[in-house]
Amino acid sequence: MLLAAVVCYVHYEIPRFTLGFARRATAHGVLLTVGLAFGATCAWLPARPLPSWLAFAAGFGLVHLPAGAILLVKRMRGSTMS
Repeated sequence: MLLAAVVCYVHYEIPRFTLGFARRATAHGVLLTVGLAFGATCAWLPARPLPSWLAFAAGFGLVHLPAGAILLVKRMRGSTMS
């Protein structure tokens, strides 16, 4: 549940700190693509202790954690678009 909130937060905040449509689209696209790939890899591991859907969701959310932390720090510092 927490990782789902992180994913939503990241995709909500990207337009606030990213200048230009192309950069925003690239940021969203890269995060979604890497998240889908890592989530699928987690779901297909043979010795996973979680159900496939939960492993996928966890992998997808984990990819968004670093971006979420960076965006949170930028928000706390009052940064502008870059």
